[in-house]
Amino acid sequence: MAVKLKSGFEILRYSDLNYEGMTAEIQYKGEQVAQINMDKGLDNLEMEIFTEFVQSAFKPIFQLDDFLEAVSEAKKILREYEE
Repeated sequence: MAVKLKSGFEILRYSDLNYEGMTAEIQYKGEQVAQINMDKGLDNLEMEIFTEFVQSAFKPIFQLDDFLEAVSEAKKILREYEE
């Protein structure tokens, strides 16, 4: 499942073998910038911020509100999984 936002962010829900629970990956312009996992439950989500990117010239610079919208959408996606 993928949700594309107008801001250039995309949220992908999947099961990552590094985590026990479902995760939501946040990408910006095709680069993975963060991953939220629900290993500790929906009320204790953890987010990993990435600093290494496929394209070496990529710089994760974006509007804060756009990023917060992407995080909020990722949380919604994970909530749907838990129901």
